[in-house]
This record gives sequence, structure tokens and C-alpha cells, in this order.
Amino acid sequence: MAMKLHFMIFVMFAILLTATSILAQETVAEKLLETQEESDEQSELYEILLKLQDHPLDLNSATAEELELIPGLSLELRQAILQYRKQHGRFKSAEELLQVPGIDSETFDYLRELVYVPQTQKPKIASGFRVRSRVSDRIDRPVGFDSTYQFSPPKIYNRIQYQITSKIQGGVVLEKDSGEQRWDDLRLYHVQFNASENFSILLGHFLVEIGQGLVLWGPYGFSKGADSVFPIKKRARGFRGYSSVDENAALYGGVVKLAVQNLEATFFASKTKLDATATSDDEVSGLFATGFHRTENEISKRDALSESLGGAAVHYSFPLGITVGASGYFSKYDKSINDPDLIRQRFAFRGKENTVVGLDWDWRVRGANLFGEFARSKNGALAWLMGGMLGVERAQLAVLYRDYAKDFQNQHGFGFADANGSTQNERGFYTGLNFKITPRTTLNAYYDIFSHPWRTFFEPQPWEGNEFLSQLEQRFGTQIRITLRFRENNRPETQTFRDELERDKEEFVATTKRQWRLQMDYTLNPRVRVRSRLEYVTYNLNRFDRSSGEASEQGFLMYQDFRIQPTKALTIAGRLTFFDTDSFDSAVFQYENDLPGLVTNRGLFGEGARWYVLLSYNYRLFDLSVKYSETFRDDVEVIGSGPDQINGNLDRRIGAQLDVKW
Repeated sequence: MAMKLHFMIFVMFAILLTATSILAQETVAEKLLETQEESDEQSELYEILLKLQDHPLDLNSATAEELELIPGLSLELRQAILQYRKQHGRFKSAEELLQVPGIDSETFDYLRELVYVPQTQKPKIASGFRVRSRVSDRIDRPVGFDSTYQFSPPKIYNRIQYQITSKIQGGVVLEKDSGEQRWDDLRLYHVQFNASENFSILLGHFLVEIGQGLVLWGPYGFSKGADSVFPIKKRARGFRGYSSVDENAALYGGVVKLAVQNLEATFFASKTKLDATATSDDEVSGLFATGFHRTENEISKRDALSESLGGAAVHYSFPLGITVGASGYFSKYDKSINDPDLIRQRFAFRGKENTVVGLDWDWRVRGANLFGEFARSKNGALAWLMGGMLGVERAQLAVLYRDYAKDFQNQHGFGFADANGSTQNERGFYTGLNFKITPRTTLNAYYDIFSHPWRTFFEPQPWEGNEFLSQLEQRFGTQIRITLRFRENNRPETQTFRDELERDKEEFVATTKRQWRLQMDYTLNPRVRVRSRLEYVTYNLNRFDRSSGEASEQGFLMYQDFRIQPTKALTIAGRLTFFDTDSFDSAVFQYENDLPGLVTNRGLFGEGARWYVLLSYNYRLFDLSVKYSETFRDDVEVIGSGPDQINGNLDRRIGAQLDVKW
């Protein structure tokens, strides 16, 4: 590995020395996207940004709650904008944001797409249509298409969004996964009527966001990352039409919102079909969450379960920035859910009915924000969290405590958690710090301690863990940015080892994964960016016969990234990555630029290289994007396993997307 490491470092610096110009610095959005461990199909961040780009906030009327919806905008900067408006009166142009203390040119370039000033600008969309069509395919076919998967390989996605003045809006989503037969295997649609600011109604597929996600939320949310403060608090947006592709997450029915002065009430009812594994005419063993319908077995699970749900949420805003709310829902299934795994899924929901109710609060006062939520499921189990954020001069502090009972049962929640939004069987205490040491030096750090009071699906006993991240960013003028990151994750895992008699033996062992990153961004020309990254990973198994300081496995990644804008309409982005890891345990993850609307955080392991190029062309009413990628593994003869196995060590993929707006 040493010779390959030296060679890769030589290649990287050779490329750097030949780079003559670079692009503008990494945006706030990229920072947030890079740290989200979500599917490559959807991102809550993308949904928020697209909504704000279509409906930017009025700088002269935006409230603290509305400004809070802008991802990455700190509590300190939100307060600075409101204070500036209070002292100097209405903004005369968006460029006046540069006069607000703390907003530099980089932050302004990010904000200018999400806000506007009525006197000089108009909202981007008063009415119109957006059509998105995307098709992607694997050039190297998995073996499953010779037998297991009976239908066509391309993955197809179509979406139509429309808005008729400010009163009527809606959308339709049609999707086909690779291997499925129907191009509309997934069908979602909704229409929303906004009679006034105080009354709205929606019919069709929808989701509801309430409080901190312990009662109701969508299928995605922010996770821990390089921004140590923003992700800990959820910014509930009430109800909205569902346009994601998680097939078991949408509600289907109607929503009504009423508002009277400081009181807002939302009522909703839904009846949805869910994929599940049927064990009899009146029972299913559990939900089938993948949404795939490629084989006879998967097709048999389609719409095997029906859920009827009704609920409400009421919030009242008091003086001094205090908002208090109550929410709840009742759900009933047409078949009983009965998971037969009484060991790993002992406290999973079983039965036909469930009720979840909760109380949430949010208090904003000057540079501080306190928030929290309590929730209770039908069986009496509780889940709750409390958090706070404080902005003082150049520092932002964040703390959050969460306690989700091992038997709390909620199919529709998504709270802040180490276990990817799970609101069951976890306790934890999170602290975060964002400190601007100098105008050009920023430190982000967090420490999260968590425990699971009962066994989890993969681990056979209660366990504890912790995670630490520290990231230092240093800017040199407007040309160079250097980022240093260290991340450590400690948790136990069940591992299989060979004993003296060559028998497989499972052990519950402590593991430590450490990651070191050096990243350099350069800006010499606003049309070109070059970014270089080195990342090293160690994965330790702390067994009785090993030193805790010994690296059991190692991983290395190096990439060279570029983005060029030769004309105003054309953007070319690409990356060449070399990676070498001992196994998946020491895999290295990288966020990739992708077709608009997709978020890709790809885990690379083994030994090989990956490269991609992404072309985006904007011409008046349409945007055309094409991405081609290749992943080469020189340590294997096949890639993947089962029906998804590729006979060979090359995985090539291509995708194209057309966005039309008028």
C-alpha cells in the first residue's frame, strides 16, 4: 500500500501544479450536503433549497421563524439581519446584506438565491410549470437481469410541479426503479389551494412536519456533520405535498390548515396502501420498506397492508417569542402487524392500532433558542428531547439531550438520533461548537455520547458509544481555503472470528474508527474550481488479544475535483478518485455532485479508482444534465453479490435529466 500511496500523492500534486485557475469557494449548501448520510434519491436539504429558490423570502418582512428555514444560516446571522432591519429600516436591495455584520461575500452569494427585496426584484415564480424527467442506467448489467429481474433495467423518474398564481399549486411524481415493469410503478400527486394566509387545503399525497419529529415527520432529516449547530434542531414546515420517492412514507388524503391571529391549527386524514410481507389473510410480519417491485416475491408484497390515520396539530404563539404546540394522531391497520422475531424485534409495534400524542415548544429570545418535545405512544412509552442554541459574539453553542424509550412505537417519526432518525431505544447528549477564531479561521466541533438501553437489531446486548468531530477551516485571502478534519467514532459491534480449531466464533467487541482529512480549495478565477482531498481511515477492533492502539484495518482516499464554467450556460464538473481500504469496515465516503435533485454519498472500499464527469447546460427555459461514471476495482473479479453482482471489475453508469420551466 505504501508504494501506491506515494504514487497517488505524486499524481495529486502533479495535477495541482498544472492547475492554473480555480473556482469560487465551497458553498454553505455543499457543506451541509456532504455530511448527510441519506439515500442517493432524496435530501431534505434539497427540498428546502428548491422551495426557497422558487419562493425566496422577502427580506423586509421575513420573521425569525422564516429566516430559520434557510439551511446553514446561523442564529447569530439571523439576529443580525433582524437587528439591521430594525435600526436602518427596509432593505433597498439584496446587496445591502453585505452591510450586515458577519455576512461576507461567500455567505451573500449563497443567500442571494434565497431572498429578495420587492422594490427591486420580483419573486422568481408567481405562476408556472416545472417538468423534470430523468433516466439512468448501468452499462455493465448485473446478473439478475438474466433471470431474477424480469423487466427493463433503466431507472426512470418524472415529476411535474405547477403553480397557478399564489392560490393553487400541486405536483405529480412518477417513478420506475431498475428492474420494474411499469414506468409509473410509483405514482404520487397532490393539489393545494391557498384561499388566504389563514386558510389552506391540500388533497392527495402529503407529509406533515411537527415539532422536533417525535410525533410526525417525513422520511429524511439532517444528521451530524461538519456544521455542528444547525442540524440539531428541526424546522417544522407544517404540511406540504409529498414529492419524495420513499414509497411507504407518504400519507394520502386531505389536510386543512386554519390560522386565527396567534393560533394555528392543522387537521389531516389519510388512508394509504403499504408494502408488507403477508403471513395470512389477516396478518403481516412487517413492512417492506425498499419499494422495489422487480420480482414475483416483491410484487406479492405490494399494497398488502392498509393504514387509516387521522390527527391534528395546534400551535399558539405567545409574546416574547414563545410557541407551544400539541399534536397527535390515531392509526388503524386492516391487518395485524406481528413481527415473529421476538429477540431482535422484541419491542417493535405489534397489533392493529396505535396512537401517538405530543407536546412541543420553541422559545427564541435575543441570541438564544430553547426547544423540545415530549411524545407518548399508545403503550405508554415516552420519547422526549430538549435542546438549546446560543449565539455569543463569534461563537455558537448547541446542546441537546434525547431519551427515547426502548418500547416507544411510532411509524411516522424522525427525531435527532445516532440511529438515523430512529425514535426508539436511544439516549444521548450532544454538544456542538462553531467558533470564528478570526474572520478567516473557523472551528466546528461536536461530541455526542449515546447509549441503547436494550439490544439493537445487530448487537445482542445494550451498549454505549460516542462520536467526536473537529474541523478547522482556514482561508487565505479569497484564493485558498484549507480544511483539516478529525473524526472518531467509538461503538461495539458483533464480529465473527476464527478460533484455534478454525471454527467461526462471534464476539461482541469495541471498535474505533478514526478519520483524518486534508482538503484544499483554490479560487483564482470565478469560472473554475479545483479541489484536492486526502483522507486516511483506521478501524480498530479492541479484542482481548490485541492492543487497543493497533490499527486492525486502514483505508485511504485521494481525489482531485474540478468544476469549470466555460460559458454562462455550460458547467462541467468532474472528479478522479483513488481508494485503497482493507474492507468495508474501513470504507471512505465521499459526497458527489450529481444530477439536480439527487444526493450521492458513496462509500468506496477495496482497491481501485473512480471517476465521473457531470455536464450541465442551461438554455432559457430548460436545463440539461448528463452524468457518466466509472468505478474500477483491481482487487476483485466481480462487483457486488446475488442478483446485483456484476461479472467483472468495472461498474459504469450513465444518467441524463431534463428540467423545463415556463
